[in-house]
Amino acid sequence: MSEDDAGLEVPGQRPLCGNVYTSIKADILEMRLLAGAPVQEVELASYYGVSRTPVREALRQLLDEGFIERKGRFYQVKEMTPGDIRDLYEVRESLEATSVRLCVERAENSLIDRLRKLVADQGDAFRNGDAQRFSALDTAFHLTIAEGTGNALLLQQLTVIHEKSCLTRGREYDAPNWIAYAIDEHSRVLSALERRDGTVGVAEMLYHIRGVVDLHYGGRRRKA
Repeated sequence: MSEDDAGLEVPGQRPLCGNVYTSIKADILEMRLLAGAPVQEVELASYYGVSRTPVREALRQLLDEGFIERKGRFYQVKEMTPGDIRDLYEVRESLEATSVRLCVERAENSLIDRLRKLVADQGDAFRNGDAQRFSALDTAFHLTIAEGTGNALLLQQLTVIHEKSCLTRGREYDAPNWIAYAIDEHSRVLSALERRDGTVGVAEMLYHIRGVVDLHYGGRRRKA
């Protein structure tokens, strides 16, 4: 093969490991594969039309990143224990509180407008019964606040945290009125940001995040 041909894809073929990894991870993040779902080499190789080697490499990377786990000889989407959730959300609390505080201080009004639109779109997704779309908008809301801090490292770290948070959402969205509560709490955070009230904004964000941990530990019910 010449150098000119090296970057060409054969029609009908998919790129190998990178595409498999990206596709499996997207299915997890977008709730097409929920916690506990089997993720097996043979089936994936057949689905993507590749050998088992790139699938094995993709699964190894997802295992290292904590998105899948071994179940005997096989793999499945990771089922987070209450301890895993506690650890994740203790870190998330700190990052999200800093995110709100800095967003209040630094964000342009145009970013607040984007947050307002995201909350409105969340309401539309809820009324349409579209949990996958709500999940994407939920993540976008939090990461847009992080974007408003102007701190690239904070945004990067929260992106990683939110990817892991997707592993808990199947159970959350099955809880009665969960999405409605989440939208209400997002609205409360947004209201504080609109008023540039960092103290209230941080308090509302922490209440919102702690509700997830409470659900998995069987704790308090969220306010209406």
